[in-house]
Amino acid sequence: MTTPCPHTIRTEDKPGAPANFFEPGAHYADGDGFKAHEQTHTFQCEHIALHPRPGAGPRAFGFARNNAPDSEWFSTALTKDDFAKWTRIPEVLDAPTGDAAPAAPATP
Repeated sequence: MTTPCPHTIRTEDKPGAPANFFEPGAHYADGDGFKAHEQTHTFQCEHIALHPRPGAGPRAFGFARNNAPDSEWFSTALTKDDFAKWTRIPEVLDAPTGDAAPAAPATP
C-alpha cells in the first residue's frame, strides 16, 4: 500500500484553486458595515487544500469567530462558493483579534 500524497496547496502555485479564492495568511469579514458586530464574522485563512473527492474543489482551512465582544475562535473550512460572501480585510487589520496592528514608536 502506498502513502497518499498530501493535498496541501502551496500559496505560490495553488493548482486547482481559482484565482479569486481565499489566500493563506489573510483575514476576511462577512459583514457589510451596516450589521451589528454579533451578526458578522471574521475568518483567518491558514491554508488551502484540495478535497479528496474528485471534483470537490479546494477548501480554505482556518479559524472564524463572531465579531461580538469576547467571542471565541472556532476552526472551519470554506469552499469556493463561500468566497463571494467574504471581503478581505486590509493588511493593517490582519491581526488574530481583528484589531489594528500596533504602530511602531515615533522617532524623535
